[in-house]
Amino acid sequence: MIYPRQKIYGYSFFRQIKSLFFKKKYDSVKFIKEFFGLSKEYNINFVFKARIGLFHILNFLIKKNKNKKKIILSSFTVFDMVNMVLLSGFEPVFVDHYKNSSQIDLIQLKEKLNNFDNKVGAVLLTHYNVNNSELREISNICKKNNIVLIEDCAISIASKFNNDYVGKFGDYSIFSFGLYKFINVLSGGMVFSKDKEFYDFVIEKEKNWKEVKIYNLYKLIIKSFILRLMTSSFIFNFIFPVIRYSYKKNIKTIKKFFINDPNPHKKKIFPKNYEFKLSQTQINDVIFQFKNLQDQRTLREENYKTYSKNIRNKKIIFFHNELNLLNENAYLNFPIIVENKDNFINYMLDNKIDLNPQFYRSVNELSFLSEYSNVTKKIQESVSKLVTLPTYAGINKNYIYKVIDTINKY
Repeated sequence: MIYPRQKIYGYSFFRQIKSLFFKKKYDSVKFIKEFFGLSKEYNINFVFKARIGLFHILNFLIKKNKNKKKIILSSFTVFDMVNMVLLSGFEPVFVDHYKNSSQIDLIQLKEKLNNFDNKVGAVLLTHYNVNNSELREISNICKKNNIVLIEDCAISIASKFNNDYVGKFGDYSIFSFGLYKFINVLSGGMVFSKDKEFYDFVIEKEKNWKEVKIYNLYKLIIKSFILRLMTSSFIFNFIFPVIRYSYKKNIKTIKKFFINDPNPHKKKIFPKNYEFKLSQTQINDVIFQFKNLQDQRTLREENYKTYSKNIRNKKIIFFHNELNLLNENAYLNFPIIVENKDNFINYMLDNKIDLNPQFYRSVNELSFLSEYSNVTKKIQESVSKLVTLPTYAGINKNYIYKVIDTINKY
């Protein structure tokens, strides 16, 4: 059996339909606070997308201080996050990573802060497959310089740093409940903050936005159904030869379908189809899906560490350091750096192993961001050589060892 490169978590159309007739309202804020161990001063805003949460945060900050409108962030991200930065009135300043690492370069972060003096209003720190092992240092740097720290926990929910949940180390934190996330209500997110003024700002900002209805999500429902069907074990083993052929012949129309952000573009205005409130049905489903988070994370950790302990090929470089593995990370996937990426992908496909040729792109290479194109050579080099292996719960251990054995023979 061939396992697909990723799976769709959580969302159930039938559960959503059922909830329309059998309405149940959770005390969602109480549940979230108890799960994460949040103190009373924390406020929670549910939003239609995590990126909308970022837009609200930056919009709020720039209204408070128009002189501090630069935000430092990694270029290793989803392009639409940068759209939200620009639409809020902020300007992105991209910072590079350490070599072959998902961690931003601390020295370069300090240099950027010095170069822009008092113009930096925020640092956006993204947690990837593993959490940043220098999170505490970054938090202290931001506090020392009176700069807001925003944690991007879109793909790291329920993971921990120093035995406490990520999302509790910044001034604001954003989480995603989108189609490809661990909690999946097709489109959704939330924001943590201790700032009651910000909480009220979001409520006021969204007061005329409509609550999302199931028919507003029809495109995502169809996409979710197709992806679930295609990644089911029976169907996937039939379509895998098509995937392999598309890479052999470089058929971009097929390859494009398997990329999570295939059409990067600049948004000139805040999209009307973003102006929705998360429905109570979706919020209930978020709470329902929390029950599986910890168990699934533990299984992904087991799979991740199986790869880490047993891949011994010197041509393969891991995208983490040993300190990263001391924490309870989310382990979305297992990224590796490999020379001659295309050759490696074709080798793996020939051996009937599916893998993902992209994690994130380096967004500062996009033409519409050329004005802000700070060079991030190490990220760009990593992206050009990066592929990811599946870690999700449900993969047979024998299959993982087959993947490892194939890699070791490369």
